[in-house]
Amino acid sequence: WGYKFNIYLVPPSPQKYVRVALKNMDELGLFTDSKEWVETKKKTIEETSNAKNYAETIPFLQKAIKVAGGKHSFIEHEEDISKRSITKYIKPKAEIEGNTLILTIPEFTGNDSQASDYANFLESSLHKNNYNGVIVDLRGNRGGDLSPMVLGLSPLLPDGTLFTYVDKSSHSKPVELQNGEINSGGSSTKISDNKKIKKAPIAVLIDNNTGSSGELTALCFKGIPNVKFLGSDSAGYTSANQTVYLYDGSTLQITSAFVKDRTNNIYKNFPISPDIQTNNAKSSAIEWIKSQIK
Repeated sequence: WGYKFNIYLVPPSPQKYVRVALKNMDELGLFTDSKEWVETKKKTIEETSNAKNYAETIPFLQKAIKVAGGKHSFIEHEEDISKRSITKYIKPKAEIEGNTLILTIPEFTGNDSQASDYANFLESSLHKNNYNGVIVDLRGNRGGDLSPMVLGLSPLLPDGTLFTYVDKSSHSKPVELQNGEINSGGSSTKISDNKKIKKAPIAVLIDNNTGSSGELTALCFKGIPNVKFLGSDSAGYTSANQTVYLYDGSTLQITSAFVKDRTNNIYKNFPISPDIQTNNAKSSAIEWIKSQIK
């Protein structure tokens, strides 16, 4: 019962705690078919055999989860989760430069009310301003909840499959946009107006601090004819994590799926490379948009 539902008649020993964590990593992690993982499991059990409490096991489990799930996997302590829940909400920005609408898309970690505010600010900016082209600036966006980012930008995106999660058994789960809703499993955000924007050139800006859900938001635009990516290679956390709760309130964030874009290109924690490499992404994007206006 403890393994599947995190329910115990008596508190698990530190050694049981480790075995439960390793079993979850074993089942979900993308890289658990390797010889390195077999050796890592054995070594982790040996290294924690004399642990007197859960805290003593965490450094060893942190090493193990990186082997099981790769660089995007980690363990989060209960106190870290609490700190994250009070992280300051950063609102997106919208400004007009020339005839270009520039949307700054920061990472999102907030509550449902803030998610709604975030998404509807972007949506209303797209519908209420006059412009010939759009810059979607995802530079510095390290991730968080995907839903408000994508829903806010959804008037620019065609309905249908945005991208697809692919697990180690090659099972696929598409993330789809339909009528102003997405099935991403994030916050239950809704936007006021899901009407699509007229076809306009869209420049997506990325850099080496665009990561995780920031990268997945960018990938929603891959394969759309009127889109150009500018900047530098992204951080390379193009994968999905699954959360597993441990007895003490800590969580395993185990990478359980890679990502396939609408062009069928699969990203296995690979960075997204821009179409135009530039250190002046914003000015280059404005020039590119001007060149597209007829």
